[in-house]
Amino acid sequence: MFIIEQTYDRMALTVLCRAARKSVRRIWRIARGVIWTIFAFGALLLVYMLAQGIFDASDIPMVASEIVILLVLLLEDRLNAWIALRQMIPGTAHSKTEFAEDAYTVTTAHTQTRWEYENITALCETERYFICFIGKRHGQLFDKEGFQWGSPDAFRSFLEQKTGKTFQYIK
Repeated sequence: MFIIEQTYDRMALTVLCRAARKSVRRIWRIARGVIWTIFAFGALLLVYMLAQGIFDASDIPMVASEIVILLVLLLEDRLNAWIALRQMIPGTAHSKTEFAEDAYTVTTAHTQTRWEYENITALCETERYFICFIGKRHGQLFDKEGFQWGSPDAFRSFLEQKTGKTFQYIK
């Protein structure tokens, strides 16, 4: 049995969003590539216009849109975490999870939810967290520093054995 306490703060949710983007939501990588290409083309066009001296006040909206695109691309995970934190039900930011042989139970101030291991679709690991995804839009993270019972190494082996999946390491 393993018992882990975790708190979903902005940093933890940023890690969760990054892991989702790099694992279960990989199809969005194509869309991100297209957006980066559009951004690069626009930036090159701006540089060309500046070099040729054909830049004027009517081009300011294009510069503003380039800046917005760049900020969204660079801060995507933080923005998603901020939105998720604002949508979180009060009292659910801190949870305690107990892993048993047949299922695991997540307990917050207001709820207790039982999850079957077969519902886990992907496993990810970062330097500080273990992450379980249930579908493409839902994930749970478990702080390696939050173990009350068990160890991170034993937990990794336990989850891989229960789910039949291996952990993908996310930087």
